[in-house]
Amino acid sequence: MSYNPYASEQDKYQSNNPYANDDIEMNNYRGDIANQGDFFKQVQTLKDDLSDYNALINQLERLQSSALNAVGTEELNAIKAQIDSATENLRSIQALEIKPKLEQLFKSCGGDTDKEDQVENLRNQFRNAITRFQKVDDNYRESNQNKAIEQYQIVNPDATYSEAYQFVDSIGNQQVFDEAIQMANRKGEAIAVLDEVKARHQEVLRTVQLTAELNELLNDLQGLVFQQEELIDSSNQKLEKAQQQIERGDANVIKARDHAKKGRKWRWILFWVVVILICAIVGGVVGGVVGSRH
Repeated sequence: MSYNPYASEQDKYQSNNPYANDDIEMNNYRGDIANQGDFFKQVQTLKDDLSDYNALINQLERLQSSALNAVGTEELNAIKAQIDSATENLRSIQALEIKPKLEQLFKSCGGDTDKEDQVENLRNQFRNAITRFQKVDDNYRESNQNKAIEQYQIVNPDATYSEAYQFVDSIGNQQVFDEAIQMANRKGEAIAVLDEVKARHQEVLRTVQLTAELNELLNDLQGLVFQQEELIDSSNQKLEKAQQQIERGDANVIKARDHAKKGRKWRWILFWVVVILICAIVGGVVGGVVGSRH
């Protein structure tokens, strides 16, 4: 290890440098600015995700409207495939993009009320979007249920609304389905209609499951709280740094005081040496004069 003859001088300069603390504060300030930039970037990314989410809900609503107006099982199934794709995209973006990013933002506010307000606003936007998603799907479920009941009554005109509702509700039972075909006057037409009724009932069941998922997601959002840990850690770190700086300052004061004491001591020693020398010289001169007289 090589010896640096300037190391002690550098340490002394740092301890006596009146701008050292300013440098530390400037570095902290730059770090805060960088963190601010990251925060706002995350906020903007989440806003973009919410925009995509709402656009997908609009697309889903249009597809559902087309499905309700579909004629025949083949057309209905083709539109259902698109509905399934849009629904999966919505599930993906809400579970893999929006929710985790929102959770991260809740953790990164650090007690900053302005940041918390922005994040709270984003949570409300997401909550409103989910509620709209639920409403769109609820309307689709109800319309599909009514459409299926109407179609069953076409095949069995004598069936009451209650009987038709009960049939649609239990359409998954193959025996019930077969019995309905046997009771129909025109079996070929009945098979086609009942196939469509079954397809619509499957859509009803799918939307029921989706509603439960969205309710769970809303509950998760309600449970999000702002965390103050980062603020506490940051405050502790700043206090620790301040304490270290104070301790270094105390050490420097002690060193300076010791140096001053030593300086004063040597000045007194030098003073008395000079006095003694003067006295010796004076004594020698006086002694010489007296001796010469004798």
